[in-house]
Amino acid sequence: MRLEKPSEKTFEQLFLLIKYYSDRFEMLPKTMDELYHQMRGFRLLVDDLDQVLGCSHLDVFTPTLAEVKSLAVQPFAMGKGYGRILVEDCEREARELGIKKIFALTYRDEFFKHLGYQQVTMESLPEKVYKECVKCHYYNNCNEIAVLKNL
Repeated sequence: MRLEKPSEKTFEQLFLLIKYYSDRFEMLPKTMDELYHQMRGFRLLVDDLDQVLGCSHLDVFTPTLAEVKSLAVQPFAMGKGYGRILVEDCEREARELGIKKIFALTYRDEFFKHLGYQQVTMESLPEKVYKECVKCHYYNNCNEIAVLKNL
C-alpha cells in the first residue's frame, strides 16, 4: 500500500469513490472537471494492484490555515486505519508548509476527535464560509460539523 498523487490509472477511481459518497449525501459532489483542477492537492491510498483504497485533499486557505477535504475510504476498506493515514498525511504536508491550524467539515466528527480535533463553530472559520460555503447549495441548510486541530 502506498500514498500517491492521482494518475491516469487512478483518476476515474477517485471520481467514482467521491461519487459513491456524494450519491449518498455524505460528501459534496465533484465533477470530473473539478477533480482535474484540484488534482494536485489530492493524495490517494493505493494497493499493490493500483486499486484506490481512499483519498483526501489538502486545501490551503491562508499561510496558517488549511482544510482536509474529500476524505473517503472504500466501503470494503473501512476500519483498517486508512482514513487516519490519509488525514495524518494531510497534517504532515500542512506542517511542512508552516500551517498552524487544520480543519475539516464532516458528518463523522468522532473520527476526527480521535485524531485530536475539537469541534468548533462554522463562524470561527470565516475563510471557509466566505470562500466556499456561501456558494454551496446547502449553505442555509448545512448539517456538517466543523472540527479543528492546532498543529
